[in-house]
Amino acid sequence: MRSMSGNRNRTPSRAGIRAVPGKGRRAAKIAPGRRRNTGAERSFGRRSERPASQLMLWFDELREGNFRMRPFTAATIALIVGVGLYGLFVGGHVSSAAREAAFQGNRLLALAGFSVQDVTVTGRSNADPQALLAALGVSRGDPIFAVDTEAARQRIEHVDWVKSATVTRLLPHAIRIDVVEREPFAVWQRAGRLSVVDKDGQPITDENVQAYTNLPFVVGFGGAREAHDVLALIQTQPQLLARVRAFVRVGGRRWNLRLENGVDVKLPEVGVEKALADLANLDQTYKILSRDIESVDMRLPDRVTLALTPEAASARGDALAAKATRKVGAVRGGGDT
Repeated sequence: MRSMSGNRNRTPSRAGIRAVPGKGRRAAKIAPGRRRNTGAERSFGRRSERPASQLMLWFDELREGNFRMRPFTAATIALIVGVGLYGLFVGGHVSSAAREAAFQGNRLLALAGFSVQDVTVTGRSNADPQALLAALGVSRGDPIFAVDTEAARQRIEHVDWVKSATVTRLLPHAIRIDVVEREPFAVWQRAGRLSVVDKDGQPITDENVQAYTNLPFVVGFGGAREAHDVLALIQTQPQLLARVRAFVRVGGRRWNLRLENGVDVKLPEVGVEKALADLANLDQTYKILSRDIESVDMRLPDRVTLALTPEAASARGDALAAKATRKVGAVRGGGDT
């Protein structure tokens, strides 16, 4: 017979199955309605603190007097590398190496057929072709990719007659130069030197100037830049333009017209167009420009002053003296009678 004491602590379940405590498992001592680990406080809504960075740790060690050599070593190495690179660039070693590499590459391309074999020039009329080729600075067989087209353009634009230029590579073996030339406008004299200039006053050439005697002749510093305006005004008086031998710039302010018979017409600083019209009317009415005069002064707006030549002035003085003598003789003769 089973002992009733052995079954005293066993409570039968409703299904007739007895609940036997598990072996080796400690009975939970948690009161109903309470959570485990009530002694451990947990804070919600706050992130856990991140570990300090290496930089902050290093600063903390510096404050504590613990100097670590790793940052100083890295900084020293970086400084040495920076100084070395700076020396390479400043000393030109890097650029020299790059130029040498480019030169060797261009030589290989030239051997492959990319070399200068032909140079053509378009738009040239007066410019010296040999001067253009010399300014280009290229010889037959040179690597075509080694030609600095921009530098060649700048050199070519300093050649006589050239206003602008374009230098183009025509692969694989040709160079083309397109030239726009300046148009001759006048012959300019300053300090005894003659030049052909364009309408902007830019010198074109100093050679063979005698071949351009049909152009207007401008004299004086600054005259080349201002000649276009006075020439445009005097073209409205063609009868005067045909008689002008030179346009003389005076003091950088106004013009004198030197006529073919040596007469100087002094024009004003302002009102040049009106002065030219008045001069044309006076010459048409009184032929003043054909008389024995040295100059016609048009600088004052309300009067015209004529200066006689020395011969004309002497002759006029003699005539006035003779006329005065005759008047005196007539008066005396009348008094005696």
